[in-house]
Amino acid sequence: MIASKTYDVESAIKKLEQEDVKYLRLIIVDIHGVPKSLIIKKDDFEDALTYGVGFDGSSIQGYAQIENSDLIAIPDPSTLTLAYWEEGKTAAAICDVYTPEYKQFQGDPRFILKRIVEQTSSRNLKVKVGIELEYFIVNKSVESEIKPQDSGQCFDTVPMDYGDDLKKRLGEIICRVGSSFEKMHHEVAPGQHELSISATDPVRLADIMIISKLAVKSIARKVGFTATFMPKPFFGVNGSGAHVHVSLQSKEGKNLFYDKASNGLSQLAIQFTGGILSHAKGLSLLVAPLVNSYKRLAPGYEAPVYICWGYSNRSTLIRIPRPIREKTCRIEYRHPDPSFNPYLGLAAIIASGLDGIDRKLNPGEPCQLNVYHAENNFERLPENLHEAIIAFENDKTVKRAIGKHASSKIVELKIKEWNSYIESEGDWNSTKNKITAWEIQKYLERV
Repeated sequence: MIASKTYDVESAIKKLEQEDVKYLRLIIVDIHGVPKSLIIKKDDFEDALTYGVGFDGSSIQGYAQIENSDLIAIPDPSTLTLAYWEEGKTAAAICDVYTPEYKQFQGDPRFILKRIVEQTSSRNLKVKVGIELEYFIVNKSVESEIKPQDSGQCFDTVPMDYGDDLKKRLGEIICRVGSSFEKMHHEVAPGQHELSISATDPVRLADIMIISKLAVKSIARKVGFTATFMPKPFFGVNGSGAHVHVSLQSKEGKNLFYDKASNGLSQLAIQFTGGILSHAKGLSLLVAPLVNSYKRLAPGYEAPVYICWGYSNRSTLIRIPRPIREKTCRIEYRHPDPSFNPYLGLAAIIASGLDGIDRKLNPGEPCQLNVYHAENNFERLPENLHEAIIAFENDKTVKRAIGKHASSKIVELKIKEWNSYIESEGDWNSTKNKITAWEIQKYLERV
């Protein structure tokens, strides 16, 4: 009866009955952050919510081996939402994964983030995280050629923004999930859009990110387009980022990143910033996890390249948004892209920041210059996936944050991914300035 002790099963059943739900989609998130799912019928709702549903863990990347593959998916009722993007009376819920003995499965990305949040809570700290999630809507031909859905630019509206109605539908879904969004708008590149999800608990934010991506893709498909969270589907224009906004609060809700005496950042915020900067190379594999990610991380397209921080400076790795007020004081980490697994990525980001606090790290002076054009001595992020794998392997703090199981699986799978790219396309230097057919085939709809 593990679930009945952990979750409010009775309320979940009542909600499903009130909405006359016929099917429940159980979402399991793999090591890459890609949602997998099982669909169960109405007669099995109570049993699934109470005991979970068994599945083959060896069929999901980063989970179990074939000789020990039985796992149990238990839907978390707090994530329960009507799947308004699907036909029929269907609901969806994100699952926690357990062993057959009802012990938390150590390779479950959601459990990994929960563990880091609990460790933070043991310090009498609360983490609040928001995200700016960018994506493209494209036309895809039978030959797999892609073109932007529109020719709009940043903040354009109809008729230049063909995605206006899609964004409004997405906003309704997010509100029904129980969260909120700050804003939605057309982004810089043709066919590019942004969804800013309001700051909340890290696990909650990761859940909403998974649901939002699923909804965007489904809604776009229904009107004949393809929505993609591939970081760089088109060369020569801005890629898509997933800028992470982080702050720490006291148990009473006081923003600990704000220093009232100076109307600016607290020492805690500066040390947290130092922690992320010190682990930026090791973090790269988790927050920019694709071969394609490193074609976004190039000078000139508002994506970070150098490891530095600054106020209101969108060329730095970490930006401090202004004006600085107690309610909104935070840091913006601009390294991640929307293909990253939010559970693993957020766990490692938080752990890196806390390490900065523990070691009282100084991030150095803030950079107020355009880093792309200024002569500087800043270290550079990994320039490709291969370099990111090496940096991750050398960062004990980042590896410890996601655990031995996930660390070893990530390295194993990413080495295969890199080797596959090189075998298909040749060396990195001759292909880093173009988007290859290999990338479109592998990433366009998958991530």
